[in-house]
Amino acid sequence: MANDLLDYHDGLNTLLATHTPLLRHEAVALADLNQRILAQDVAVVHNVPEFDNSAMDGYAINGNDCHEWRIVHRIAAGDDGAPLQLAPGEAARIFTGAPIPVGCSAVVMQEHVTRTQADADQAPPRITLLAGQSIQDGQHIRRRAEELQTGDVLLHAGKRLTPATIGLLAGQGYTHAPVHAQVRVSVFSSGNELVPPGQPLGPGQIYDSNRIMLIAWLRSLGFAVVDGGNLPDQLEATRAALAQAAQECDAIVCSGGVSVGEEDHLKNALTEVGELIQWRLFIKPGKPFTWGRIDHNDHTCRVFMLPGNPVSSLVTFQQLALPALLRLTGLSEQQARPLQWTAYADFSRDKPEPRREFVRVNLRHEAGQWLVRPVVQQGSNMLSGAVHANALAEVTPGTPIQPGDALTVYPLFNAI
Repeated sequence: MANDLLDYHDGLNTLLATHTPLLRHEAVALADLNQRILAQDVAVVHNVPEFDNSAMDGYAINGNDCHEWRIVHRIAAGDDGAPLQLAPGEAARIFTGAPIPVGCSAVVMQEHVTRTQADADQAPPRITLLAGQSIQDGQHIRRRAEELQTGDVLLHAGKRLTPATIGLLAGQGYTHAPVHAQVRVSVFSSGNELVPPGQPLGPGQIYDSNRIMLIAWLRSLGFAVVDGGNLPDQLEATRAALAQAAQECDAIVCSGGVSVGEEDHLKNALTEVGELIQWRLFIKPGKPFTWGRIDHNDHTCRVFMLPGNPVSSLVTFQQLALPALLRLTGLSEQQARPLQWTAYADFSRDKPEPRREFVRVNLRHEAGQWLVRPVVQQGSNMLSGAVHANALAEVTPGTPIQPGDALTVYPLFNAI
């Protein structure tokens, strides 16, 4: 391996260790919390359930040894069941979530009884247990605080908030939660050949796909994204754009312009306005991946420069830049690591690749195990191959592949 080329795992570990959560915190309304990271523990302020209540539509009874009960009450969700009491042999019609009356020994599902209406003498209606049904003490009763108890920790700091956790916060009466400040990311592309979608193409030009791909990806994960536009192949303009973005954002993500060509100016521009920490990795695709930093007063802006080929840009962003950015949001090193598990090759490849390779594959579950097979289009310029894949399979350097070999796989976009 060339001295200046870093192995993928060394690069990932370095990025995770050197990128730490931002110190800025803010209180955010529940409806805007999806994908945000809790900055502090949040406590349980109300027992769940707050009172004993019914888990079923049915009948609250007193007397598990009886086979027949007189119906003396009706209790719906939202009623105050505290003043109601059942004597032995009595029952109350009850609905899911309704408070359990005093003296209730169990709740019987409505499907397990028959009901007899009041007779001419105005005797109360009765329920009779169906043959073959039995009653367990306390069945179908949700006990007070059996799920959550006041004073316990509801959610720990560092938790990524999802619709489920937001619902949990709402169920405790919270309207806001303390989270790490939203990470501001400026996204650039680089190259005179790039044209925004919707504009006519000139000779030698192509549409810019990387920038919109990265912007959409980052926004879906809760980042505050600034579209920096396309940088021309000019050192002075590139340097000025990076310096300006570093004053306004916590991170910069660029694609293209980091190779060794005479028109690739990003690397030199970063060296002039900040610090280039690492250039090039021993991986395929994505060898030119670069990262660094720009310091402005007491503010540090992290910089990630991705290769221009669309698949190289996608792979290095998911496997390297995104984990570092997720650390900035407040996630731990372990939480920020790309999701991975083991799958088995459903293909063979005799020619070993000298670099660590991330092969675009279809991952499927069959006969009790995960299997992977490469998609046809493996070129770093062939984004359609990544579209038809759902995972990346990691192949260690110099390793031929035989069917059944164990491989580490990473779902694309963590979507599986």
